[in-house]
Amino acid sequence: MFSKLKTAIKLIVYYFINLSLSPSKELKQKSILLIRLDAIGDYILFRNFIEVLRNSEQYKDYKITLIGNNAWKSLAEELDSEYIDEFIWLERDKFLKDFIYRYLKLKEITSKGYTIVLSPAYSREFLMGDTIVNLVNANEKIGSIGDLSNIREWQKNISDKYYTKLIKANNKLLFEFYRNKEFFENLLQIKLDISKSTIKLKEKNLTFELPQKYAILFIGASSDFRKWSIERFAKAAKYLKEKYNYEIVLCGATTDKIDAAKFKKYFDGECVDLVGKTSLVELLYVIHNGNLIIANETSAPHAAIALGDIKTFVISNGNHYGRFTPYPKEIAPNYYAVYHPLIEQDLGNYQKLSNSYGFGSDLDINEISVESVMKKINEKSEEENP
Repeated sequence: MFSKLKTAIKLIVYYFINLSLSPSKELKQKSILLIRLDAIGDYILFRNFIEVLRNSEQYKDYKITLIGNNAWKSLAEELDSEYIDEFIWLERDKFLKDFIYRYLKLKEITSKGYTIVLSPAYSREFLMGDTIVNLVNANEKIGSIGDLSNIREWQKNISDKYYTKLIKANNKLLFEFYRNKEFFENLLQIKLDISKSTIKLKEKNLTFELPQKYAILFIGASSDFRKWSIERFAKAAKYLKEKYNYEIVLCGATTDKIDAAKFKKYFDGECVDLVGKTSLVELLYVIHNGNLIIANETSAPHAAIALGDIKTFVISNGNHYGRFTPYPKEIAPNYYAVYHPLIEQDLGNYQKLSNSYGFGSDLDINEISVESVMKKINEKSEEENP
């Protein structure tokens, strides 16, 4: 009851914030406001299409302003500044919880009008991207027809009307890179010659040294249910060091430092602890130079695949099966997922698994054994070196 009352009050405040704004009536000619507010992994699977948009025949003379999630600010500014004329950064949690911050950001965003507002996200969010689309003044407002993953049906019925054009989408589950490709092919009315996400690194001197031969263990994830236990990571690290003579490089966000300390208690040996000590850009170089990565299903595997040929082993309870995992083999031949046993026993039935877990999974990730992960690594190593 209290929760519902709190939500109702928040929505009322949001409503009055929207009413208090005075969006610019002046439209910048040949300008696009591009909105993308989801997570780091989503951005990696999307970012190559910014270049496609910039170089397209229809929009090559347009100025592009990107409203992005502050979580991937450093990556976008490093990798995509040549395609984006202006960045506006937004902190998701603050935008949803802090009324003053929300008002100030919306005031900033609506202070300019655009020729086109473009919101390509398939899983739209009513109180995030759709709200911005509604408030910004523009001649055209183009988005995806979308699904109901992040939005309620009644909300979608309202916010569909915010757009002047909704791009059609296949209602079957698609791997997210292909979903982005579908949107831009339908928008631009051309077939795109782009087969996978890619990241090209510039020359950079790192402030820390890396071993010659190392395995990366990325211990973090955005949600606890997506995190394999630290004890299991430590056992896997010990096995990799003993059997394959890999040095161990531990990676993760600042929020993973407590888990990094636990890892050192369980792991009997030296490791390079970079948890919370690298920028996102520096992390790309760590991944690029590694021999192998073991990670939860989070942004790190998406970065690994975009960077090239590093062997990538992903531990997953099946969450978003078919959309973010597994990678299609034609995109990433060196991507190997180890799933919950209930999924592993049914791997031949992709359609059943995507129907069951495509929009979420409540399977316990810690029912995935260390032995099953090491078995997968051994199999792929033997295939490579028979």
